Amino acid sequence: MKFLENIPLAPYTAFKIGGPARFFCEVANKAELKEAAAWAAEKSLPVFVLGEGSNILVSDSGFRGLILRNRILGLSARADGGLLHVEAGAGESWDSFVEFTVRNNAAGVECLSGIPGTVGAVPVQNIGAYGQSAAETIDEVCAIDLKIGEETTFSAKGGSASGGKNADCEFGYRTSRFKKNPGRYAINSVSFLLKQGGAPTLKYHELKNYFSGAAAAPSLPEVREAVLKIRSKKGMATIGEELHSSAGSFFTNPAIQEAALEDLKLKVAQCKTAKNCCTDPWFWQRKDLRIKISAACLIECAGFDKGFRTGNVGVSPLHSLALINCGGASAGEILSLAVEIQNKVKEKFGINLEVEPQLVGF
Repeated sequence: MKFLENIPLAPYTAFKIGGPARFFCEVANKAELKEAAAWAAEKSLPVFVLGEGSNILVSDSGFRGLILRNRILGLSARADGGLLHVEAGAGESWDSFVEFTVRNNAAGVECLSGIPGTVGAVPVQNIGAYGQSAAETIDEVCAIDLKIGEETTFSAKGGSASGGKNADCEFGYRTSRFKKNPGRYAINSVSFLLKQGGAPTLKYHELKNYFSGAAAAPSLPEVREAVLKIRSKKGMATIGEELHSSAGSFFTNPAIQEAALEDLKLKVAQCKTAKNCCTDPWFWQRKDLRIKISAACLIECAGFDKGFRTGNVGVSPLHSLALINCGGASAGEILSLAVEIQNKVKEKFGINLEVEPQLVGF
């Protein structure tokens, strides 16, 4: 294992943006992960663990610490009653993992097909899409606690597949213990519990519409294929298939109190644009009874339609949640557009949009 110096990070990110890492290394197993963590601790360096760079924005000045690129691979599976227990190395491609589970007739993550990134990034962000979230199936997360240099296992106590909870990981909407403590944990592997022979999840309206005319209930492979096609049309495909340099959704969908919904409906109804993103449904009731709002709808109503461009950055022509590098953009330009969008949405609707990608080196 080599520790390299002053390595440009732009080639390692989906945005194709970012200054140099003061130090950079790749790890291929747990022993190397521990060695790199100890090396950084000895030099009092901050650490950022890099996967595919699909959900980050690196500052133009780079990162003044150690960028640790996780390349730990490996997949193992064992049947446990009606469940399939699958353990994956943190460096495994997430979409390859999903394909593996579908091929083994195990339900639980099929709607998360096509999301860029590695398995190790999944519990950090608690990724979710089309009616599923990673927290529902994660069983355990094994990580090195960089603060004390020891390996720690965070139990999710079976995930939803066996009716358990996952408080150890502190999962929430697009967040977790690992995201709340940046630079604290380097994930080594993630274990999942999936329903062997289970039916696919068909909660999301786009998936329901996709199969509305089907003669029979869709299979897991058919749902995976449908999700991949839907994501591709939105430019939200896996790394190497995307049409623009982007980190995917740049903002999370906000939530409001139910009492505020009628006022928001009136404001959206007055909007002359956003015909695509503000068609029903553009809001959903959550389990906590708050109302989740389509950030894409708010963004378009605030004047940032698909294809909007300013300088070297813009809004994706396929999905208004994605900010894109049109070529030669800086991190500063991306953030400037993001702040402009946040300010306009706040001014028009009184709602704060939160940034989804991790900001590195800012």
